[in-house]
Amino acid sequence: MKRFVYILLFTLIAGSCFPQSRFVKKADKAYSENLFATAREYYEKALTEARENADNPAAAYASYKIAECYYKANNYERAITHYQTAEALDYRDTSNTFYRHYGEMLMMLGDYIHAREMFKRQLRLNTSDEVIRSYIIACTFADTAKTRESIYDIINAQQINTRNSDFATAPFRNKIVFTTSRFGSDSLVYSYTGEGFEDLYETYYNSGQNSWAPPTKLKGSINSSYNEGSFTFDTHNGVAYFMQCNGKTGADKNCNIYYSKYNESRDSWGKPEIFKYHSADYSSGHPAITPDGLTLYFVSNNPAGLGGTDIWYCKIDTVTFEWGEPKNAGNQINTSGNEMFPYVSNNDGLYFSSNGRQGYGGLDIYYAPKVGDGFSKPINLRPPFNSSADDFSLMYIDDDMGVLSSNRIGGVGSDDIYLFKLKEVAIEVVGKVLSFSKPVENAIVLIQDVENEVVDTLITDSTGTYYYPAMEKDKEYKIFAYKDDFLVPTGKLINTHGVTKSIVMDAKNGYDMDFDMRKIEKNREYEIPDIYYDLNKFELRPEYVDELEKIVSMLNNNPEICIQVNSHTDERASDLYNLILSNNRAKAVVDFITSKGIDINRLTWKGWGESSPIYPNATTEEEHQANRRTTFTIINFEQLQLAKKAEEHMKTVRTVESAGKQEPKERGLYYRVQIAAMTNKNYTLFNKVKKNLPGVPTYCSKDSDGLYKYTIGMFTTFQEASLMKDEIDNLGYNSFIVAYENGTRLPINEVIRLQLNSKQ
Repeated sequence: MKRFVYILLFTLIAGSCFPQSRFVKKADKAYSENLFATAREYYEKALTEARENADNPAAAYASYKIAECYYKANNYERAITHYQTAEALDYRDTSNTFYRHYGEMLMMLGDYIHAREMFKRQLRLNTSDEVIRSYIIACTFADTAKTRESIYDIINAQQINTRNSDFATAPFRNKIVFTTSRFGSDSLVYSYTGEGFEDLYETYYNSGQNSWAPPTKLKGSINSSYNEGSFTFDTHNGVAYFMQCNGKTGADKNCNIYYSKYNESRDSWGKPEIFKYHSADYSSGHPAITPDGLTLYFVSNNPAGLGGTDIWYCKIDTVTFEWGEPKNAGNQINTSGNEMFPYVSNNDGLYFSSNGRQGYGGLDIYYAPKVGDGFSKPINLRPPFNSSADDFSLMYIDDDMGVLSSNRIGGVGSDDIYLFKLKEVAIEVVGKVLSFSKPVENAIVLIQDVENEVVDTLITDSTGTYYYPAMEKDKEYKIFAYKDDFLVPTGKLINTHGVTKSIVMDAKNGYDMDFDMRKIEKNREYEIPDIYYDLNKFELRPEYVDELEKIVSMLNNNPEICIQVNSHTDERASDLYNLILSNNRAKAVVDFITSKGIDINRLTWKGWGESSPIYPNATTEEEHQANRRTTFTIINFEQLQLAKKAEEHMKTVRTVESAGKQEPKERGLYYRVQIAAMTNKNYTLFNKVKKNLPGVPTYCSKDSDGLYKYTIGMFTTFQEASLMKDEIDNLGYNSFIVAYENGTRLPINEVIRLQLNSKQ
């Protein structure tokens, strides 16, 4: 978390008394000056030198200090590796912080079991350390807390994140301003982090296209050559308040709040001025103004606070329009730890982050409802808003969507911006295409909307199954099944109005999504089931009309078909009587069908009397009823061009099958590297990968959220995936690592923890 927190909590670091090589001397000096990126480079050289000389104590010290440099930068993945090395080399810590820092990094990884062990070792060094006790309790909580299924999805804003830090979002009109340490054309290297000095950029999110606008640097004088961040905008007065560290010359050792006037006609920012409540003795920053413009919250390590960094606030005098004296937000909000990144969306409560409360590790996001002039007990927002790492700077874009910042595992850079939005209700449809209970493979299943626009085309598998995972809420769909040489059966109508929870519409859940197809055969009689008549009558009984509606639907679905309706009687009464009766019954069916708009030229009818009984010489009422049946025969079989239909069908099958390479589901734990998520297919995204990394598999698969995910490779360890991520990013991508177990995507820190535990 390279967001000035260590400047905000600035302390001088004493040098080591360890026997020093030339590299260690330079490293310790840089470290004492808080130039941690520079120090790390010298410690790495010292480590190489120590290994060459088989000097384990020197190697242990260098490994420890490299870990500490990564600790200062909150790069917990790499810090843990070097703490492990230092521990294996039996490093003797003189600062008495080794186990604390090691435990904090393990906790941020989500390895709560081993983090708790490190904290217990730390507690043995100082049994009165209440902070460490609280860490042990937090590890137990986080490791055993039951995570409820969230109604929100958290999505990495991959289009705007870089390999450096991107964080601290804030609303600005219809845009979003954020802080980034990306390198621009005039950027300098910040020796504290090894990244660029932070600047303020702006972008906006197009929810209709699920896309972010390319970020651009704020115009005018608001950005300096040093660190700017944590922006907030007063819409009533057109003024931005923001955090600036290092001062105008870069010599300051702390941070303060500045303000800048916005010139709307020029889309430009004026010369910054320092906020009236500033200090050279302590730091202040992370301003957040309320929507009514009357209260300004901010963060400070003012020694008059409760410890660490606290949230403070000023209220404006509505007569003089001057900001009043800062006040501490109180112990309902603040703890002995760090409270940071306040945000107020609608004047009814305060969002903020803290590492001083029982949480999941690092900074967690909390919400404190407004009560009178104060706040009620803060509520931990829990996963997926909070993770084992740092989670902070939440803001809403609208009622159902917003963004937060996090350095959780698997991001594009160290700190990333994440979009959160209400989960799409997953409405899945699963059915089978059968013929006399046998599966029909390679049948085409067409999904249409009410305007008859094709939504998607599916192909049944060897079991006759089709699957569609992306039905939308509050819509109507029609589904049809087609196969050469088969009659098109009655379509299915699906209405998703009122669906509020994810659902699978299939036979197990009471939905009839199966199709029963009948092969087109010459001279075959197809029975119309459940069409019965009263004895000696030919009027259609109302309860049997539904079956005739299916025939109407079949004829509508198969417009090239002409049929003959056949009626048969039982053997009672005379031959002539039965012949006339059956002819009238067949005619009654044809009259019904034509009344529904079917062209009479496609129909004929014939009464067969008792000439073709199913049960000759029937004796029971059931046998007589079976003989009184109605059927139809296809009478233009020769003109149906079935061979041509079959050819067109297989052409469609081949087109659908070759549309894209779906991501295969592998067994066990594994990782892939994701380079993009888009609403459409664009295989040119892989061009640089295929050119520079031939043989590395690429996949484009449509996910349940409706986006196509572009992923690369399959790796059994996080380290392998990290190496591939580095290679891919060197080609110009902003990629991140995704984790799977048996083909199901999991939070990557959960997978890493599973692997760590499996090695114990």
